[in-house]
Amino acid sequence: MNEELQNQFMALDVYNQQVQKLQEELSNIDMMIMELLKSIESMEGLKSSKEILLPLGAGAFIKAEAQNPEKIVLSVGVDVLLEKNVDDVIVDFQKSVEELEKTKELVNNQIQKTNQEIVKLRSELEKRAAAIEQRSAQMNPKTN
Repeated sequence: MNEELQNQFMALDVYNQQVQKLQEELSNIDMMIMELLKSIESMEGLKSSKEILLPLGAGAFIKAEAQNPEKIVLSVGVDVLLEKNVDDVIVDFQKSVEELEKTKELVNNQIQKTNQEIVKLRSELEKRAAAIEQRSAQMNPKTN
């Protein structure tokens, strides 16, 4: 196998790895979006009811009542907490969802472009393999 052919096979492998990493990134983006939407829904729910469920771990929760449902405490860094108005947090989270949706679109476009390169490269490799097979058949004709 010549060096150019080996390089094409390696490029195909790299493209496949890129697509896999991009799909993992998409999955992570989807999880972040779902988490933000769930948080927005929970904060919206505080407007009609002060009752909340506090996670204790391992799927266990305790019912509690929010003392000040208009204020949300956000973690903004290692051991750094910030108190913000619930409506401001909802707006911030909605903006984050919009940004993540844009990022998701960019990642999807990159996956599509990479998949197009994969198809193109596979086609080239198939043509080269067929040409090699044909040359081999011509060099070694079958005798009956």
